[in-house]
Formats: sequence, structure tokens, C-alpha cells
Amino acid sequence: MRYRSTRGDGSEDYSFEQALFSGYAPDGGLFVPASLPQLAAVEHLIPWSRLTFPELCYEILRLFISQNEISNIDLREICYKSLSAEDFDDDNIVPIKKMGSVFVAELFHGPTFCFKDLGMRPVINLLSHFAKIRNQATTLLVATTGDTGPAAVRAVGDASNPLLTILVHYPHGQISEFQRKSLTTVDSKCVRIVSFEGGGDDMDSPIKQTLLNCNDSDGADKKRSFCGVNSYNIGRPLVQMVHFVSSSTY
Repeated sequence: MRYRSTRGDGSEDYSFEQALFSGYAPDGGLFVPASLPQLAAVEHLIPWSRLTFPELCYEILRLFISQNEISNIDLREICYKSLSAEDFDDDNIVPIKKMGSVFVAELFHGPTFCFKDLGMRPVINLLSHFAKIRNQATTLLVATTGDTGPAAVRAVGDASNPLLTILVHYPHGQISEFQRKSLTTVDSKCVRIVSFEGGGDDMDSPIKQTLLNCNDSDGADKKRSFCGVNSYNIGRPLVQMVHFVSSSTY
């Protein structure tokens, strides 16, 4: 599987690792798969309905990540480590509850009690995997209005990779006390938290420009890479597909 920019003409494509570490494409666009896998009910959806959440995560990510980049064993380990029942307070990870005639997917059973845990934990562990292979220090840049930051900080801490550091920005006075304390009470050398004056989206442009400036050459050749892990990073929507598929096959 290769990836292309939403702003490109299709003449250039990138590996999953390149797309994951870049965040934005070099032309400022977003990365999308160059092609989409074809799914069938008998071959995919019906068997998937019998899988655990980590198993389903593996099956879906396998469609979008070449075995030349991550082996079956390593990808399976990443999925199980990211979505362990030890870190979620429900063994089903995303339990489905019936309320009258409505079925509700509960997305709040992760370690920071928000659905961002579902996407962030696998993405951080994927980045950690590649950082180890590169033997390259990697700084993650995050802007948060409350949920993304704590999920990213917790995932980095649980990854326990000294090559990963994270810098989180949040708008002063515009997140809850619980969310603020989830960020500012973390005692870790790999975590830095800063507040800024302005609205929740005001850091998007500075972070984007920083990433484009820092990643204007092959990141694997640098001593340190910088990577954004907000929802524009292709890893986030790929992983967050899992709970949609899981709910639909219930």
C-alpha cells in the first residue's frame, strides 16, 4: 500500500512510514491511500464479527500497511499492546449496549476516558516501532482542546520508548480542569506542556508550518524527526476505522 497527497496529481507516492512520520504531505495536503482495498461480506465482514477488538485492528491495518514495512508478528504485537484489556476497563474495548431500540457504542473505556485513546495508542506505538528501527529521536507535536493531549501523553508514557518525546499545546482557560490536570501533572522528562492565548485551532497553522519546515528532506537521515499526531495524521483515521467496523458487525 502506498499513499498520495490530496493536493498532488498522483505522480508521487509514499510509504506508510513516510506518511505516518510526515503528518502533512510535502505540498501541505493530507495523505490518503493510493487505492482502497475491496471487502466482501463472506471473506471479511462476517469473519471479522467474531474477532476481538485487537484482532480486528490487526486485520484492518494489515490492509493498509505493507508487510515489507511491518511484519505480521510486529503489527499484531502493536495492536495487542495498544488495545490491551489491562489498559481499558472493559474487555471488549468498545462494548455495544442496547438501550431500548438503539444500540450504543461506548468509546470511553480507555485510560483517559475518551475515544481518542482508540486512535492514539496504536499510532504512538507504530511511531515507536519505526523510531526504534531508525534509531532516531522523534518529537511529537500536538494541539489539543482537551481530549487529544491527555490521550497522546498517556500513550507516549505507556510506549516507554526513550526516543519519543511529546510537546502538547492547549488554549489557556479553554479546557476543563480535569483535562488540564491530566496534562500538567504528568511527571516525565519526555513530556512538555505549554498553554497559549487564543482559540483551540490557533496552533494548527504554526504546527503545520513547523512540520513542513522540519520535514523538507528525508526524515530518516536526520538525528531528530518531528511528527504531528492530530487527526490529519493518516494513522489516526486508519486506526479509528476499527471501532466503526466493530460496531457495524455487531
